[in-house]
Amino acid sequence: MPWTRCVVTGLAWGCLGWAQAVERVQPGDATLSCTALAAEQSRLAELVRAGSGEKSAGTAAAGVAANVGGQLAVGQAASGMLGALGGFASRLAGVAAQGAVEKQLGPDEATRQTGVLAAERQAFLSQLAQAKRCDTPGAEGVLSPEAFQSLVEGKGSGTFAVAALTPDAVRALPAAEIQPLPADHLLTGKIDVADKTLHLSEFRVLFDVGGEVTGGTRAGYLFGTNYGNSRVTVTYRVPQVDVAAYQAITDRALEDFKSRLAAAGLRVVYTPPEGGGVYEPTETASLPGAPVFTSQSYGYGKRQLLVMAPTGMKTISRGIAGIGAGHIGRRIDWSKKGWDGMSVTHVVNIAEMESSGSRSSILSREASADASARLSVGHAPGEYVVQMHVGGGLLHMKEGVVVPGEFAQWRTVKTYDSRKDMAMVALGALRNSMGQAQDTLVRVEKEVDLNGPVMARLALQGMATVNQAIASRLQAR
Repeated sequence: MPWTRCVVTGLAWGCLGWAQAVERVQPGDATLSCTALAAEQSRLAELVRAGSGEKSAGTAAAGVAANVGGQLAVGQAASGMLGALGGFASRLAGVAAQGAVEKQLGPDEATRQTGVLAAERQAFLSQLAQAKRCDTPGAEGVLSPEAFQSLVEGKGSGTFAVAALTPDAVRALPAAEIQPLPADHLLTGKIDVADKTLHLSEFRVLFDVGGEVTGGTRAGYLFGTNYGNSRVTVTYRVPQVDVAAYQAITDRALEDFKSRLAAAGLRVVYTPPEGGGVYEPTETASLPGAPVFTSQSYGYGKRQLLVMAPTGMKTISRGIAGIGAGHIGRRIDWSKKGWDGMSVTHVVNIAEMESSGSRSSILSREASADASARLSVGHAPGEYVVQMHVGGGLLHMKEGVVVPGEFAQWRTVKTYDSRKDMAMVALGALRNSMGQAQDTLVRVEKEVDLNGPVMARLALQGMATVNQAIASRLQAR
């Protein structure tokens, strides 16, 4: 049980207490349903928020009032004795008074510690939810006692081992292990292919091999008080990218796509049409020794994506307006013939990005950002899973397919924190003496060690899920 004692004086009030007991693993965790896990995560989020450094509007207002009062009190006493330096002294006193009040009105040490414990339990329950496939509707699983104990011991769903991603490892994957996940209502959009012959003009796969995510607070000024800004940046990258191995994954994804459309009874042509298409694939994708990358923004994050196309195929050029208008005359001709072209794009992401976003430093004392392992298959912002070239039909996903499994180990290789940089600390002290707030910069660099065969299997399983959804949607039309 938590124990708390509050004290009130003529100047301030505060509370002392013991941290609320929040065990990382609790009895009954092994049998929690996905619904119960979500409810527990929500409860823990409140504890984490209460223990964070985020200020309320009332705390900020009280701090500002103390700042102003401190400046007036010291300014009157120091102006005569110190002359021009009296202004600096009054500002410094105001900053000190504000910090003291905000600390007293903010969370006490017990609440902060409870927040830390709640965050540790949150991380464990996130791993448990992933292992139970809670991210995939209808796919909730039951963990064996051995698998649950592995999670408890911090081993994930099993002992992780780094293994090279090679073409031979991809080709050796048994087809029986690459089965689509349950994914009802995965695709949205309108498309009409009734009585049409489809030409696959483009099949792209974009692989996430690096990126960054940021969080920050914006500098603010309120009632004579400066609030410094802060910025947290986390970067990640796969140190070794074997294009030939990604080529093998892409080729298998196309063969899976062909088989599922054939099983759906759809008429699809995979060779370039005589006379050319509405959109001409002219861009060479990645080749061994000549990788091609593109960058995509995801809110407060950005991913570096390796551009792949099946062996012998190219991609369509894209600009600000996407693939553009195409060849108008051929579109009319194709429409008369009952033909339609099709572009298909998969994006295989290896990172889950988390960011506190951009908030005012008046109410938020710190920012946060992180990137961690999670494999999902979706499409890039502003693009589509399927784009038809004549009829204009589009299919997209609101959320990507999350494929559970332990496929990567993330290592922090470099960190920088301006609060531990003596030069920046000295500069901050100088700025504080002038009544200005100190800025904070944190940068974390991570490298991703893959278990290549596992990563390839999960990527192919995610793309098989989307391929099946495409086939079912086209068949229904």
